Amino acid sequence: MSHIPRLLGVEPTGEPVAEMWIGAHPADPSVLPDGRPLDGAIGAEPDAFLGPELRRRFGDRLPFLMKLLAAGEPLSLQVHPTSQRAQIRFEEQEAAGIPLGAPERSYQDRSHKPELIYALTRFEGLAGFRDPARSAVILRGLGLPWLAVIATRIESAASPFQELRAVVTELLATPEPLLSHRLGQLRVAAVAAEQHLHTTTAGRRDRSPDPSAVERESIRVYAALPTLIDRYPHDAGVLVTLLLNHVVLAAGEAMFIDAGVIHAYTSGFGVEVMASSDNVLRAGLTPKHVDVPELLEITNFTPIPPPLWLPSASGRGTSDEDAARFQPPVAEFELYVGRPEHVGPMAGPRAVLVLEGTVDVTTAGRCEPLHAGEVLFVGHQERALLAGDARVAVASVPA
Repeated sequence: MSHIPRLLGVEPTGEPVAEMWIGAHPADPSVLPDGRPLDGAIGAEPDAFLGPELRRRFGDRLPFLMKLLAAGEPLSLQVHPTSQRAQIRFEEQEAAGIPLGAPERSYQDRSHKPELIYALTRFEGLAGFRDPARSAVILRGLGLPWLAVIATRIESAASPFQELRAVVTELLATPEPLLSHRLGQLRVAAVAAEQHLHTTTAGRRDRSPDPSAVERESIRVYAALPTLIDRYPHDAGVLVTLLLNHVVLAAGEAMFIDAGVIHAYTSGFGVEVMASSDNVLRAGLTPKHVDVPELLEITNFTPIPPPLWLPSASGRGTSDEDAARFQPPVAEFELYVGRPEHVGPMAGPRAVLVLEGTVDVTTAGRCEPLHAGEVLFVGHQERALLAGDARVAVASVPA
């Protein structure tokens, strides 16, 4: 993907650039203009950077992490733990002597990792278990007997949570060579099912111009399967994707992923803000470590609608009609996207990412420009005023 190089104003090399981290996570901290890593600077001067209130609530660490995320191909199917689970499992893996960063280590820190993704372009992903009745329609549309059996199980279950958990457990345990055989069947069936649905909806266009919601989602699911199977021909995680909401965000829309929600981002460019953590339990679509037993313990199998998250405030009544503030139910972060002058005088800690244009930043009587792709970090003891014909994304801690 070339989205991040283009935003930074550099020539794409052809090599993939999927993420740019903005924050103080020790795995990849941002670097200040004086050369200090942000986590080290915070550790040396926590009051100046965080302030006493944040130190009391979160300790001597920046509680949020911001990212630019460019998904040129499906990212891993994954789940994040609760804070309590993360603390317990982190200490267990520390006691077991498993090094941080080791392939078999699932917990890299003690934090949960709720996250919000704000779409800068059309953005697609899988998130949460779909309503079983809708999933049953999509599964039967593929015309495979073993999927029809699953469809009947999930739509007639007294407890969708328990049945989905049982089905996912079985799917992830599918042995070879049965797995490769079923994925091969699924690829052929998906191509045929997509063509059939297109023909069916086109044939009745005069009577019913728009396909139903489940037909539209079916088409997206069937269209995505051949690429997933070609990329992961021996990965049982592909089978699990059949049960998940296929979420499509237009530019300016967002979705919120809480602890326990299984998800994978499949394409698009966006700004992501999250609790500062790298705890990821993977179910598939990856060559990395997959910890199925732990993943099954922390996943929420309760069906949910697509987890879209609406802004709590917008630019209505101002000249910034596209402004939005997203405040999900977490203590660590919120996100503002809009014109810089509507941020107001800022106290930190905050991270300001310029998405378009140039921002004039006034601090302590000095005014300096900040260009697209550049980031300003404002500490607790600093004050900053932003202005300019630009668009910014601002990550901060809720008051």
